[in-house]
This record gives sequence, structure tokens and C-alpha cells, in this order.
Amino acid sequence: MTILQLQALDMSLVQPEALKTAVQDILDDYNATSDKKAFEDIAKENIEKVFLLVERLAPKAIKKSKEEAPKKTEKKEVAKDEKETTPEKKASEKPKKPNKTVKKELDALSKDIKACRLKIKKYNEEKRKNQPKKPKPMRHTKIKNHFVAIANLIPPAHKENIKMQKEAEKILLRAYRGIMNTYGINFVRAEAGEKEIKERYDKMEEKAKK
Repeated sequence: MTILQLQALDMSLVQPEALKTAVQDILDDYNATSDKKAFEDIAKENIEKVFLLVERLAPKAIKKSKEEAPKKTEKKEVAKDEKETTPEKKASEKPKKPNKTVKKELDALSKDIKACRLKIKKYNEEKRKNQPKKPKPMRHTKIKNHFVAIANLIPPAHKENIKMQKEAEKILLRAYRGIMNTYGINFVRAEAGEKEIKERYDKMEEKAKK
């Protein structure tokens, strides 16, 4: 059994409620995980247990393929039978409480799903530990990013005001150069940041001209 078979179930027909919850829990955990393959490997046993219980307790929830679909003539006969037995069916279609044996199975399944959830959580934690950590941005990069952010703060009403943009660019570049010089930051690194600030204002100017 695969997760695809659980995804294909008609959830409105899955009964009892505890089984429906178990199916939904597995589907929710699968949707929330980033490593789908690892999830299927870890939760394989639970997926099989849940699907087998659905086969036993709620077989109507399993959608039939086109090949298995009954012929039109059979559908008509079934429709006739349904009309004749509708009152009886309505009475019998009330959700039945699971018997003691089924309840034990569902309780055990709920515990298995919780244990599986912990395994997946532990797996994800280990995976994160083994992943290379992103290097922290260097000081000159942080300073440059702050100045670019200031450039982006031009008021919406003045986004087409090229004169204001040019004036703001001069002030910002002057301040940027002053900070970099004061902090004794390498000229090459400072120049790269200056270039990025200029490019940002060039793009703003292009948009204003359109």
C-alpha cells in the first residue's frame, strides 16, 4: 500500500471516526513533511495497517478504477434496488460504534502513528544537523544591505520623481563611503556595495521613465 491509495480515499465514507482520524493524521503528516520519500519509508507499516482497516471497515471509501466500475445496466438495477430499500438503508446507515476488538486495533494504531510522528521528527532533526550551516553574512555585506534597504524606502508618491531619486542616491552613496572608510573596510568590498546601490537607483530610474 502507498500514500497514494490513502489520498484517493473518499474521506466522507471512512468510518468509524477513529479510523477517519487515523487516515487524516497520516495524510496531514505527509503533507507537512519536506522529505516525502523518507516519510513513506518510515510510515510504511502504518500506511498498510490503516489501508487494511479501511478495506475491512469502510470498503465503500475505496474509489474503484474505471475498469472496476459497474456497467450502465448494472447501475440501473442497483438504482432500482436502492429506491426500493431507501427507508431501510437510511436507518442502517447510521455510524456504528466500533466493537471492542476494532477499538483495540484503532487505539493501537493511534499509538503507532504518534510513535511514527516522533521518528519522523527525530529524522528531520538529524538531517538538519548534518546539513552544512549557511555562513553568516560578513560585516560589509550587512552594511551594504542596510543601505540598499534605505534606497527601497522611497515614498510611493515619489517613485517617478527622478530628481529626488538622484539626490537621494548622492546622499546615500556619500554616507555609505563615509561609513566604509571609517570602519576601515577593504576598498574592493566597499566598491562592490557602492555598485549595487547605484544599480538599485538605476532600476528605479528606468521604471520612472516608462
